Amino acid sequence: MNKQDILKGNGVGSLPRILDAINCFRRRYSHWPTRLCVDAAMIDGLQKDNLTPAGWKAFVDKVEIHSAKGTVIAEDHSGQSYEYQSEFMKPESKETSADYWIWGCEVWPSNE
Repeated sequence: MNKQDILKGNGVGSLPRILDAINCFRRRYSHWPTRLCVDAAMIDGLQKDNLTPAGWKAFVDKVEIHSAKGTVIAEDHSGQSYEYQSEFMKPESKETSADYWIWGCEVWPSNE
C-alpha cells in the first residue's frame, strides 16, 4: 500500500491523534494495542472522509474499534492502556511506527 491507497485527498482528520495514541502505547508497553476506544464522531469521520475502503480495512484488521465519548484510548486485552494527551511522539523507526504497522508505509506525518 502507499499513502494514496490509504487516504482520501489530503485530509487526515482525527488520524494524527489516533496514530499518536497507538505510538505512545507502543513506546510505553513495547507491544501494539489490540483495541482502540474512539469517539464515535471520529470513527465516522475516518471512515467517511479520511480513509479509503482499503485503508479502513487494514486499520480494523489490526485493532478492534470500540466507541468512547470524546477520547482516544489504545489498550490491550490485559488492561494496559494509554489515553491520548495531545502529545506528538515520533517513532524511533519504521518497526515502531503505527503507520508502518497498520499500512506498511508512512501516512502521518508526511515527509513530502
